[in-house]
Amino acid sequence: MFVALPALLLAACNSSEEAAPTTEEVAQPVPVLTPAAVATAAPDGSALESGEWIVTEDANGARAMFGEPGTEPLLSLACSPSTRSLQLFLASGATTGEAWRLDAGGEAARIDMQPTDGQIPELVATVEQGLPIIQAMGVQGQVFTLTSPQGQPRQFPAHPGLRRVIDSCS
Repeated sequence: MFVALPALLLAACNSSEEAAPTTEEVAQPVPVLTPAAVATAAPDGSALESGEWIVTEDANGARAMFGEPGTEPLLSLACSPSTRSLQLFLASGATTGEAWRLDAGGEAARIDMQPTDGQIPELVATVEQGLPIIQAMGVQGQVFTLTSPQGQPRQFPAHPGLRRVIDSCS
């Protein structure tokens, strides 16, 4: 009887191990990153400028350009690494300096723009990268507006890539 008891207990242990449920590995879904919403209209329902943002970073600095693919940009924000200055370029045929209004993040500021000597007719202004109004241009899903001296607004979707350009000048 003493010999039979250990054999019986051993058999019970073996059968309980076999009866234990096996857990199957279930394949977990692969996470997919989705971008934040991109503004398609201004808060008042008016249309935005047509185009998309392209952001580049290289030895010549960081630059964000907005416009239709294959065309000259309507708006650019650039940081030169040598001067650490942040410049805003706006396509314009103006031949003299103009005061534009920038509205972003609930704030407004005057931007004094001057014509460039480049191949593309545009205006340029050096802006302070630490200002909240400039930082607001990089808030995904928002809209910022540049208003001409004649009162004509040009509305652009904000983009997080603008933050990279702004931060590269810090």
